[in-house]
Amino acid sequence: MALPDNWKRAQPEDPFWDEQRAGLRAPHVAPINELIGRLGAAKGGVRPPLAAPWHGGIHAPALIVLNDAGEPREETSFMCIRNPDRAAERQRHLMTEFDIDPTDFCHWNGYPWPRSDPKKDMTPEQSLEGGKALLEVMALMTDLKMLLLLGRKAQDAADAVHPEISSTFPGLHVVRSLHPLGAKRTVDRVEQKRVWAGIADRLREGKPRS
Repeated sequence: MALPDNWKRAQPEDPFWDEQRAGLRAPHVAPINELIGRLGAAKGGVRPPLAAPWHGGIHAPALIVLNDAGEPREETSFMCIRNPDRAAERQRHLMTEFDIDPTDFCHWNGYPWPRSDPKKDMTPEQSLEGGKALLEVMALMTDLKMLLLLGRKAQDAADAVHPEISSTFPGLHVVRSLHPLGAKRTVDRVEQKRVWAGIADRLREGKPRS
């Protein structure tokens, strides 16, 4: 069961981040963080945010794909819903409301590297780069059942490699929805909650009842 008391936003100096750094080589996140290291080296040492051990890593049943890593800054050292930003806060609220455990998810970005212009749409070349990286992280997952494409850039990256995703993961449940901050109108917020209620229901399927 999700524990909302443990879901407070963590500022950069919070000991929570020391715990995450200490767990970077934990078995469930080490393969992802090794991939992130290779992706960063391929871009001249630009470091993408790391997979937080607090989440489910390669054993999570759902992969959340957001837009991009934004601009390099301390708050984005990890992909985690306890980051002190508005997008993470919105995810925390949705996951708390629908009783979703943080270990049910692994996070990724449609374009995993920081960009100097994160507000602009990705170019076709960036979408393809992001799509190829997405395939790499998906290949690491051991029990992947859901791919959540939250936002335009996440969807563009997946669309760039759609044939490969379809052929490699034929039974995968794919959800295309708004970025956490994309629900600005009442009708959008209602639809966003409907989508997350469905995600929660699907995640509970097959889990033993407590």
